[in-house]
Amino acid sequence: MNDWRSTLNSMIKSRVGVTRAEQENAAFEQFLDAVALPALNELAEELITNHQRNAQIRRAPASVTLQVRDGEEEEITFRVMKHFAPNGILPRAEVRMIKGNRYVKYSSMFKPDPQNYNAMEVTQEEIIYCFLKYYGMVMNGGKMAESGE
Repeated sequence: MNDWRSTLNSMIKSRVGVTRAEQENAAFEQFLDAVALPALNELAEELITNHQRNAQIRRAPASVTLQVRDGEEEEITFRVMKHFAPNGILPRAEVRMIKGNRYVKYSSMFKPDPQNYNAMEVTQEEIIYCFLKYYGMVMNGGKMAESGE
């Protein structure tokens, strides 16, 4: 008779672990919708309206992507996606951009110490400035622009 109690106990304990993962995934989805998507929408609107770029946003289940084209040429693809860290799921940028005559990929976290914050601490401004850092490289022929900060 004690065996079924042990089985029930195991089921409930394993469900708690799944619930934490589900909660982390839900929190990340909320971050994408509340922070990342509005930031990339602002960038896209500015690029289209004032800089004659074709900027498209794509929302996938675990990421938001901004692709910027100048005519037929892809300048940059900037994706906010999941990064699994010991303390949970954090957002990171994955960047694909043209450098000379080839495409290169970069990866970047939004905070200097990626282990000591949660996703909702990342702001729209941090996402925009991260995009600008890499888009500046596109505009500067692949070289990191001098920072005025």
